[in-house]
Amino acid sequence: MRLSGIQSTRLSHHVPRRIRNIFAQDADVVPNSLRKTLEAHRSSNRARLIRKIYPRTPAAGLFRPWIPPENRAGYSPPESTHPVSDESEVKKPSKKRARSRVPETKPRGPENHLINAIRSADQNTPEQQPWVNFLAPVKIASDAATHLDAEIQALDRYLIPNPSEQNQITQVSAEIRSLLEPVAPQIPQIIGSHYTGLALAHSDLNFLLPFEDLPRSRHNPRGPSATRPKIQDAHVSLLRQVEYTLQSSPMLIDQVKWPTKGRPVLEARHRPTGLLLRFHCGERVPATTRYIRDYLINNPALRSLYIGARALLESRGLFGSTQASITPEALAMLVVAFLKMNHGRYSEPYHLGDKFLDLLRLYGTDINLQSVGVAVNPPGFFGAEILRPTGEEVEPAYRRGQRSLIGAKRTAAAKGNTLVDRRLCVQDPTHFMNDLGRSCTRTPELQNALIVAHERLSRACDTWAGPERNNSILTTALQANFDELDRLRGRIVRPVY
Repeated sequence: MRLSGIQSTRLSHHVPRRIRNIFAQDADVVPNSLRKTLEAHRSSNRARLIRKIYPRTPAAGLFRPWIPPENRAGYSPPESTHPVSDESEVKKPSKKRARSRVPETKPRGPENHLINAIRSADQNTPEQQPWVNFLAPVKIASDAATHLDAEIQALDRYLIPNPSEQNQITQVSAEIRSLLEPVAPQIPQIIGSHYTGLALAHSDLNFLLPFEDLPRSRHNPRGPSATRPKIQDAHVSLLRQVEYTLQSSPMLIDQVKWPTKGRPVLEARHRPTGLLLRFHCGERVPATTRYIRDYLINNPALRSLYIGARALLESRGLFGSTQASITPEALAMLVVAFLKMNHGRYSEPYHLGDKFLDLLRLYGTDINLQSVGVAVNPPGFFGAEILRPTGEEVEPAYRRGQRSLIGAKRTAAAKGNTLVDRRLCVQDPTHFMNDLGRSCTRTPELQNALIVAHERLSRACDTWAGPERNNSILTTALQANFDELDRLRGRIVRPVY
């Protein structure tokens, strides 16, 4: 029997309160009952000795995690078939491999390496302008803005999936849905850019695994939080089953991984096409995604401006949360806020050339995105002045959200947290307390890229000499190479099964 560390000879009536506290802290000691104390100790000892043993073949309804071959017992790596003549030749490559592992710790999607910027020192990778082949015949190109308008539309037509690529993407989606049918409680739904209509040919495929949360039903809007630990554990359990199912498929084996941070999301690489697949859990399609889709239906200029800005940032390595930069949703909301603030300013329905230049100037030079937040509904900007009391009896919900977002940045600045202080702030129009730009901590680099692009485009428009062949205005801003993107697009059209 295990008793407290105080000897019985030291017990006296002078310290009864201390004894009761010691007994209360030990769950295996029941005061005034030796029999119950012995039973508690026996139960505790059994719990330490008995362990769970998993069978070799998983039973029905039991999930067994897949273990890579190199992590299994008795695994020995294959010996190299190349002869080694000098011992020093073995040590040098090992050091190089150790250094190369450092940048690979951050998960990166294929979209972060397919459009690469061209620098002046690069001689063997000239800048390209493949969208010129998609230029529609223009009757009269009277000015540079009209030609830039046509180029932005041509870039849109070049980067969106063509019919052959779209057929393959639809086929991959059908294959994944069929594969997950025995595991998923409901049919997986497509979300993300392929749902909103802002997808590029190399955009990721995002699947939503509908998970019914009864306490948070639509009839009970004030239900518990959707991110509470109980539901997060249920999401992880479902994603583990999806992981086991995906790893059993030859199209995805050894290609499934978990991102290191953020909400539980499962990633997998489709071997035949090279597309990156992401699997999320949730009750329904996110409200932000539906908002972007609805706005795109009413204002088609959103897609062309979004694709132009994304190509510019992606070529500089400033696009995506894996690059600590702006996410697709945040970039789309920046464009939506710009279009709302300039509603009725442009005479023609598109006028994409002038809109694109004004977009770059607004977010590049007119405001400081490190200290100012961007609001979409109602459109505008908010900063430290939002923290001052307004004297209103009932404060609007959007203003309370802005006060909270700016307050978080001010608190971070006071504590010396520069990453949070200078990160991008974009208020979610569907949830005023949500910041869509929190993943972008490289705000100074993002603004600098927009400033340089605006200067180059303005200079190219001023010196434009007419719509001659290979006389592209947009090339001066992008200065990108699309070889890797073309390779992936060819792989999507002709997958290797």
